[in-house]
Amino acid sequence: MKKYDMHVHSKNSHDGKNSVEELAEAALENGVSAFAVTDHCDIQFFIERAVPACTKASVDEAGAAAEKYKGKVEILKGVELGEAFWDEARTKEILSSNDFDVIIGSVHSVRYKTYTDPYSTIDFSKMPKEELDAYMNRYFDDVLEMLEKVPCDIMAHLTCPLRYINGKYKLGVDSRKYEDKICRILKVIIEKSISMEINTSGVGTGYGEFMPDEWIIGKFAELGGYLVTLGSDAHTAANVGKDIDAAIELLKKYGFKSYYYYSNRKNIECRI
Repeated sequence: MKKYDMHVHSKNSHDGKNSVEELAEAALENGVSAFAVTDHCDIQFFIERAVPACTKASVDEAGAAAEKYKGKVEILKGVELGEAFWDEARTKEILSSNDFDVIIGSVHSVRYKTYTDPYSTIDFSKMPKEELDAYMNRYFDDVLEMLEKVPCDIMAHLTCPLRYINGKYKLGVDSRKYEDKICRILKVIIEKSISMEINTSGVGTGYGEFMPDEWIIGKFAELGGYLVTLGSDAHTAANVGKDIDAAIELLKKYGFKSYYYYSNRKNIECRI
């Protein structure tokens, strides 16, 4: 069975470690048929992280590697737009200046009071319980706004804050508490033909879960959703394709017959 990893970071992300060619070599070693280089384009840090230049470098490097590895592994040009709806003009600048195969829409920071830094950097153990609840509600509101305003193909890692809230800080927040908002999100992506990503980066860590939570994957199927992509969210070459096989088995459990990858902004079916 072919493995398609639609969420991979190179050194053109602020937290990526490897060149695209190194990612390609790892993909070959790990049995990955195709992967998308989806480097961070965090609009929140547009100037300080030189986002336009890094994004162009990512696309150029992915394009060059695609030619070099043609016939061995397919390399797709992508981007992970973070907080794109915070500044729609800058987002349009990025989208009009680059040719992408796939666009991932993400929420890494939440517009809630003074807690606007990326949630990966917040000490949630110091956040009062009622604030934490309000923060999570706002996170899902921001995901909805992102989906309404950002022309994305894939919605990334829904429930990602729980990787830190529950994984790092062991606070035991139950995502079912937000079921109404989560179902609204699922209905929106179904209506807009946006793919739901199953992100495998939390598997084998202190969090130990797929993102989104397994019950959400089942709910997506129940609501009639079928557009699903798989992403390792690899930031190192060794993790390209990590736990994609396990994600495919999870899809089978909930009756999915296919998952998808993207080329030239079009979803392509991969039977399982």
